[in-house]
Amino acid sequence: MKLKTRKQVIKEFMLIHFDTYDYSKVEYKNAITKVTIICRTHGPFEQIPNSHKRGRGCSECGKLKCVRRKPLFGVGINDSDYITNYTDKYGNSKTCPYYSRWCSMLNRCYSSNYHIRNPTYIGCTVSKEWLTFSNFKKWMETQDYIGKDLDKDILIEGNKVYSKDTCCFVSSDINSLLVDNKAARGKYPVGVCLHKPSDKYRAQISINGKVKNLGYHTTIQEASNTYNIAKANYIIEKANELKDIRVKEALIKIANNLKVVCYT
Repeated sequence: MKLKTRKQVIKEFMLIHFDTYDYSKVEYKNAITKVTIICRTHGPFEQIPNSHKRGRGCSECGKLKCVRRKPLFGVGINDSDYITNYTDKYGNSKTCPYYSRWCSMLNRCYSSNYHIRNPTYIGCTVSKEWLTFSNFKKWMETQDYIGKDLDKDILIEGNKVYSKDTCCFVSSDINSLLVDNKAARGKYPVGVCLHKPSDKYRAQISINGKVKNLGYHTTIQEASNTYNIAKANYIIEKANELKDIRVKEALIKIANNLKVVCYT
């Protein structure tokens, strides 16, 4: 890969930070070798180019901003020393992925408007440690989170506290199967509908937006059992692909419990 020129790198810096900093001392070698950047308020500091392009800036400015920030939902402390969300000069909205997940978690626990739409989250809380953004970010950086959802009750059934000991990341398709959405259930159990032409109950499962027909049954219970067994088998299949032993074992336990219910 061709090394970027100093001019190209500075242009990328300015797309994020505009004219906040003076880049006259930048001597670019590569994406991970620190360069000297001058804060117009606090003077020069060194930073890795990739970090600066992700929104990091002067740590002293970050401390001042932290003091002025209002707690998110009255409880969340954003102590980041970099810009967590901004709009670049082309009008594109950019948000730090760690900050986005942290805000979403706080929203689920402490937003009354969110609770009106999702009452199952009433009573959920965030651990004292995770009320500070940097602590949550430090944990998330060690996780396999890309393209996955933050979950609080796979490891501990019925858990209502978001913390490093109770949370994990799982794929969206698994998470959607585990969600017991009674509001969307309607007249029949999840995975069951009446097939009017045959006057039988059809079992079906939806994975990644694709619906798979599992057959027709004379009773609602038979169709529901078929759905739950297919659901359990898929969860086990996906669990066996995971590297995180905690999540793998928890998912297999959930799947096996589903099968036990179906066969009793």
